[in-house]
Amino acid sequence: MKNETAQWWQKPQGHVRKGKAKMEGKVANKEERTFTLRNYETDFMRRVKPSAVLGFFQETAGDHSVKMGMGYEDLAAKGYFWILSKIYVEFDRRPACGETIRVETWPHEPNKVIYERSFRVSDESGEAIRAYSRWCILNKTGRIVPTSAVGRPDIDFIEKRSVAFEDWRIPEITDRREPAFSIRVANSEYDFNYHVNNIKYADYLFNCFTVKELEEKSLRAFQIHYIKQSHEGDVLRFYREQAGNGEYIVEGIKNDAETVVAARIYFR
Repeated sequence: MKNETAQWWQKPQGHVRKGKAKMEGKVANKEERTFTLRNYETDFMRRVKPSAVLGFFQETAGDHSVKMGMGYEDLAAKGYFWILSKIYVEFDRRPACGETIRVETWPHEPNKVIYERSFRVSDESGEAIRAYSRWCILNKTGRIVPTSAVGRPDIDFIEKRSVAFEDWRIPEITDRREPAFSIRVANSEYDFNYHVNNIKYADYLFNCFTVKELEEKSLRAFQIHYIKQSHEGDVLRFYREQAGNGEYIVEGIKNDAETVVAARIYFR
C-alpha cells in the first residue's frame, strides 16, 4: 500500500512549495521552494556548489518578486532590471547530491535605492545555509532607479535577517602578478540582460582553488561584491591572496583595467 505520510519537504500540491496564500490583498512576505540536488549542481565531492546555491536563491527570489509585482516582465515594461549588488552566504554544512532542500526568502523594507533580502536553506537535518543580500534596480542607461520611482508592494516586510552581517569591506589584493584563473567571456556566460550572470562569477572565484585544496578545506562562508558588468570578448583574470587563517580575498579584473568582482572566502 502506498505510504500516504508526507515527508518534511512535501506538500499535496506538488514538488514546489510556494509562499503562504495572500491575505486581505497583501502579498505573502515569504516565498518557499524545494529543489532536489542534481549531479550538475554538486561538485566532485557531491556537495552543493556555491553557484548552485546562488541559482536557487535567484529562482526563489524571482518567484517572489513576480508576486510582488516587481518581476522581470514588470520591470522590463518600464525599462528597468534587477541587479544583485552584494551577497553574504554562510554554511553550517553543504547538502549532497540527491538530497532535497527547502529554500526560503523574504525581503526587508527598502531604503532609498537598496532592496535587501534574506535567504535560508534547510534539509532533512534542519537549517544548513543562510544568506543576506543587497539588490538594486537599474534603467537601460545603467543608472540606479530610486525605490520611490518603482513603488512598493503591499507587503508586511520582515525586519529580522537570516544572518547578522555588516562587514562588507573587502581589502584590495596587493599582488596581481600571476592570475589564479582566467577566462574569455563567451555567449554561454550570458543571461537575458546580455552580460555575465552573477551565478557564473561564483564558479570563477572557486576555480582559483585547486581540487586538492577544496578536498582539504570546509567552506564556512563567502561574500561577493558585483562591481562592473562583463560582456562577450572581455578577458577576466582572477587573483587570490590569503588574508588570515582560512580567509582569502579574490578579485576579478577585466581586460587588465578594472575590477568587476571582489570576494572574501572563508574556510574552516
